[in-house]
Amino acid sequence: MRKPIQITIPQPCHEKWDEMTPADKGKFCTVCQKNVIDFTMASDREIANAIRNNKNLCGRFSSSQLERDLVVPKEKSTVWTAVAAGVLSFVTLGSYKATAQEKQKVVQTENKPVKETNSTASKQNTTIKITVKDSTGLLQEAIVRNVTKKIQTSENKNGVYEIDVSLNDEINIAYKGHVMQSLIITNKNDLLVVLEDIGPIIAVGMVEVKTKPKE
Repeated sequence: MRKPIQITIPQPCHEKWDEMTPADKGKFCTVCQKNVIDFTMASDREIANAIRNNKNLCGRFSSSQLERDLVVPKEKSTVWTAVAAGVLSFVTLGSYKATAQEKQKVVQTENKPVKETNSTASKQNTTIKITVKDSTGLLQEAIVRNVTKKIQTSENKNGVYEIDVSLNDEINIAYKGHVMQSLIITNKNDLLVVLEDIGPIIAVGMVEVKTKPKE
C-alpha cells in the first residue's frame, strides 16, 4: 500500500502565466527554460502519475490541490481477473468433455429468464445522466470523463451530460475555475454534481512532494 502524498510549491514562480509561450499540456517559461504543465483541471490520479514519471516537475495548480492528501482510488487487479478467467475456462472445458462422453437425455423444460447476478450486472454498460452545476446555476462547458473506460464527453443539454458507465467505474467532472470532483459509480442512478469555485488563487512553480507516514 502506497503512503499518502501531498504536493506543495515552496517557491512560487512570479512570472505571469498569460505571458508564457503556449506549449503541450501547458506553457513554456522562457525565464526558467522549463515546461510548465497546467494541472488545474487534472485529477489526483493524473497528478500522482505525473509526479512518478517526472521528479523535477514544474506545474500550475489551484490552491485546493495543494497541501492535502492526493486521493487515488484503487484500480481493479487485471492479473487475478485473468487467472480466474483461465481457471473457469479450464473447469468448464473439462466439465463439457466429461458430459459429452455420457449418454444424453432430452428433457423438455420451461423457458425461464436467467436471473442477473451481481458480477454480471457490474460489467454491463448503461448510460446515465449527470447534471453539473455550481452555486450560480447549471454548467454547460464541463468535461465529464470515465477514467476507467477512458472516454469523456462535453456534449450536454442545459448542463445535463450523458455517459456510459458500469458499476465501480471512476468518474471525473471538471469545469474551468472549479474544483474537479471524482466519484465511483455504486449504482445506475442519474447524478447531480455541484462543483466548488476554486477562486482566483493559482500557484505556479517547482513541485515538492511530501510523503506522510502510515497511521
